[in-house]
Amino acid sequence: MEIAKIVGVGIISLILIMTMRRQNAEYALLISIAASCIIFFMIMPFLGQAIGVLENISALMSTSTQYIGLILKIIAIAYIAEFGAQICVDAGESAIASKIELGGKALILITSTPILFGLINLINAIMP
Repeated sequence: MEIAKIVGVGIISLILIMTMRRQNAEYALLISIAASCIIFFMIMPFLGQAIGVLENISALMSTSTQYIGLILKIIAIAYIAEFGAQICVDAGESAIASKIELGGKALILITSTPILFGLINLINAIMP
């Protein structure tokens, strides 16, 4: 029951943050960032398992496996950008958070162009 551990860390962190916010807002922010990192590291093994499943799927596919690598990069960009943006939101810096999200979206667009070109080539090959 890993979700119980993750929720437990979240609730304990929330109680600490609410208590510290009244006394010292800087410590509340540090607790929030630390809790976010702890939860992120708690889910890392599951992300590793998901990557393993995708690698197994790519081994079964007869097509090029380069697309699986690109998909993994896109997923990683999305998770990291979301994580950074949420930390900024927690710190009250929503403007910086939106710029991180914009940067993540731009990187996803650039990273996904080979997939788009592959799809266009496949459509051109099918259509006479």
